[in-house]
Amino acid sequence: MPRKSAINRGRSKFDKLYLRILTTVKAQYPNAPEELVSKLAAEGVYKYASSLGYYEGVWRGFKAFLASAGLDMAYRNIMGPLRSAVIHIARLQMTGATNDQLRHTIDSLAFDDQIKNRLKQYFGLI
Repeated sequence: MPRKSAINRGRSKFDKLYLRILTTVKAQYPNAPEELVSKLAAEGVYKYASSLGYYEGVWRGFKAFLASAGLDMAYRNIMGPLRSAVIHIARLQMTGATNDQLRHTIDSLAFDDQIKNRLKQYFGLI
């Protein structure tokens, strides 16, 4: 397999994350057993990977929602910023933000009202 494949880059990213979490846990709990520290670091990497999958699923769902309304091609020039906004709102949802906070976040975005209304519909705020 080539050295710079997507799989190797993803693996090295998770390895670096694991080592960073491992050293942080060791610094916070210097007397903790090695097995516990390793377990906590592995759980942190797992939670990170799970949340990445969740955010990607939310984005794909929103993209399909736009496609069902016939708006996916109309907004193809802003799909990058729109993806960032959808993932940001999904993160807020995961951290327990209220519906009012989500509405305020959507209203503060620099998109036209039609996209804001679609975001509110998708996230169940209308």
